[in-house]
Amino acid sequence: MEPYLKDGDAAVRLAAVKALTETVPPGAGPALAAALTDGDGRVSAAAAASLRELAEVLAPEPELRVPLVTALTAVDPTARGTALDVLRALRLGDTALFAAHLADPDTDVRLAAVRALVSVDAAEALSGAAGDAAREVRVAVARGFAALAPHLDRDRREHAEEGTPAALHRLIHDPDVLVRAAALETLGALGVPHALLETVTAALNDPAWQVRTGAATALGAAAPDHGVPALAELLRDADADVRKAAVLALSRHAGHEDARTALSTAVDDPDADVRAYASRAVR
Repeated sequence: MEPYLKDGDAAVRLAAVKALTETVPPGAGPALAAALTDGDGRVSAAAAASLRELAEVLAPEPELRVPLVTALTAVDPTARGTALDVLRALRLGDTALFAAHLADPDTDVRLAAVRALVSVDAAEALSGAAGDAAREVRVAVARGFAALAPHLDRDRREHAEEGTPAALHRLIHDPDVLVRAAALETLGALGVPHALLETVTAALNDPAWQVRTGAATALGAAAPDHGVPALAELLRDADADVRKAAVLALSRHAGHEDARTALSTAVDDPDADVRAYASRAVR
């Protein structure tokens, strides 16, 4: 297939990429990775789609890593993003390689870098994207900390108070509703340090239902003496998603008598999901 991948006619190179994808002969991975930097957008896009489709069956070999790293400098952001995602999926990259692309001008590439950093437990490097200009990236960073919860717990003494990264504190106070919501939800995995209890409690009265939902999720990981009374009050929230989050959070405190009492009142909630989760919790 190599002569066709180097043919002067882009249509021929495109056909070669499609043939490699269908047959996956030995060496297909490196060849497709090299095609990411093809000068024709159709060819590079097809190579990107093929690599994403085949990532799980490609061998994580040095011969594949080299062209993927080369593609990180491609003009096409799709090629750069695909290279990062495949390097992540095949565990062919490291923290330094991934972190270098947190400054990429393309939002999707920066998102791929965030995903890659999460895959290598790079909490410190991930913190560098907490101030990204794109809301989507900041949301991904917040959710990334949730995925890294076990790692952060092991290394809690190396981070901010009680294992919560300083960057997450920043995200909890982000001006964007969805970022604040994602950061608060992350506390549901990390736990709520004493220094943030007041902030989380205040978020229960936020005008945005997404933020109130995030705060409810966070309180599921708070001490029962503080979390249960606040969550019980939230069962009267006008938004069903918020009430559902409150029920799920209270379910984490199901061994607490006041939590079970609150849950028993939610079995008659007008929303079917809320009723179902509450009923399951009090069985």
